[in-house]
Amino acid sequence: MTVEVISEFRKELESVISRYYKLRRIRGKVLAFPSGKGGVGKTTIVINLASALALRGQRVLVLDLNFALPNVHMYLDERPLGTLTHYLNGEVEIDQIVGRVVLKDAEFFIVPTESVVDFQKKINVEEINGVIDYFRSQFDYILIDLAPGLSKYVVYPLRFSDHIFIVSADVKPAYMDAMRVLKLVSSIGGSHEGFIINMAESEELTYFKHMGVFAIVPYDEHLRKASQMGKTIFHVRLSGLLSPSRKVFTKMADEILARLKIE
Repeated sequence: MTVEVISEFRKELESVISRYYKLRRIRGKVLAFPSGKGGVGKTTIVINLASALALRGQRVLVLDLNFALPNVHMYLDERPLGTLTHYLNGEVEIDQIVGRVVLKDAEFFIVPTESVVDFQKKINVEEINGVIDYFRSQFDYILIDLAPGLSKYVVYPLRFSDHIFIVSADVKPAYMDAMRVLKLVSSIGGSHEGFIINMAESEELTYFKHMGVFAIVPYDEHLRKASQMGKTIFHVRLSGLLSPSRKVFTKMADEILARLKIE
């Protein structure tokens, strides 16, 4: 080897080592999104917030932990070989369960899940902590889409989440269930950052009026249609620009970046 080749090789090696230790130092933030009642648009919130964060230059992973009725897989552009359910059952490796969603100027990643009802095999929920810890050094933000309710598939991941946002709607049944989730979060010492109220008819709330509200996402027909197509509001150009929720998701992302900085 010539001196020039050796010098170039050394620089490249130093660069690789530097990137390695930088990644080792990163501890991505885990944001969990539980809800008391189903049908409040939790997956829609998580996916669109992930898009907004990705468009702000963040490396984002959405982890689907709704083992009853998972929906995150609908948004995948590139499907992985297996799902989280397969991994927890020992059928695939962890690097085989990550899929990708492509935006115009960015991308984010998804770990999909298969319903345990369809899977018809038991999974070890306690291994979820290891999955979360594995991805912490690879992503800036890990957004967890949880199942509705208070099952063990909700309680266990909440214990390993850095910040929690309870998703609800401003109607009495959803409010009452959200209060039960808040009580659970408080009992485990979770860091509740506020409620995200979805499908709001106005900014003047009824049931959550005096509660700590992180964001109000208005009812948005454009968002509903985009979700039905397996797209985020940032994918659809014309209706995306007309969407009243698009600015809300962008503002939510900016608030998270300001308040919940990566260590």
